[in-house]
Amino acid sequence: MKIGAICLSLSCMDFTEVLNFVKEIGGETIELCTVEGAHNGTLDLRKMQRSSLLATVKSHGLSITSVAGYNDFTFASDVELNQQVKKLEWYCELAADLQVGLVRVMSGDFRPDLTKEEMVTNIIRGFKIAVKMAKEYNVVLALENHGLLVNDAPTLIRIVETVADERLRLTLDTGNFCWAGHSLQETDSYFQQVAPYVANVHLKDLVFTDPKKVQFVPLGQGDLDLKMVVAQLAAVGYDGALLCEYEGMGDPKELLQAGAFTREKFMQGLKDGTRQSLTHLKTLFRCN
Repeated sequence: MKIGAICLSLSCMDFTEVLNFVKEIGGETIELCTVEGAHNGTLDLRKMQRSSLLATVKSHGLSITSVAGYNDFTFASDVELNQQVKKLEWYCELAADLQVGLVRVMSGDFRPDLTKEEMVTNIIRGFKIAVKMAKEYNVVLALENHGLLVNDAPTLIRIVETVADERLRLTLDTGNFCWAGHSLQETDSYFQQVAPYVANVHLKDLVFTDPKKVQFVPLGQGDLDLKMVVAQLAAVGYDGALLCEYEGMGDPKELLQAGAFTREKFMQGLKDGTRQSLTHLKTLFRCN
């Protein structure tokens, strides 16, 4: 298993600065951030630039484990679902051009005009279409436990098992179950349940500020039993990357606009938390 970092959490840094930093702190791989304007506009994802991008990452001694894809399959309309599959195809093509076999994908979030059952049914329909497209690019779609709609083990497993295609697996974000309101006991159970389906891992740690609210902290400084998580993944044969995602500083735009931090102080806190997280991640990796 390689260890590394999620570029989204470092997206306020220039892209080459991120590569230098991840390498400096001992990372081996990254999940590529695809948000428009990320990395201060220094990451060019146009097709003509992709071979150069891959060469740049490799020149820093790093690899790209996964590409961050975005989609919303909660739509009831076939037309809208197919539009979302077409949107997702761009990320799959990007991954293929970068020689990456994994695209992190989403489900969508609540719609006021639909029940949860209707939305989950739509999500399954969407992924049944999407896996056929993913096969054309030889990529796996890894659905993240993200948001409030699809953020529990039974729903995630139902989606994967109903689609029943090797091209759909899961991205496990260790912080998101508790963020969505689940207890530590529920979360530990969810970790064990989803482990056999996991193809991508975002590692976060957290503390509860009250029974339903969390604060993200560097790995090893919170309430999650991450050693147990890594052991469970290893036990089911997981050999993908372990990627730290430090979000303890909060949203940079909101904090900087509010004057809570100077840019320099925010960046230093972000780097310190990420460095501490990767240091702890190395310990977890050695223990398993």
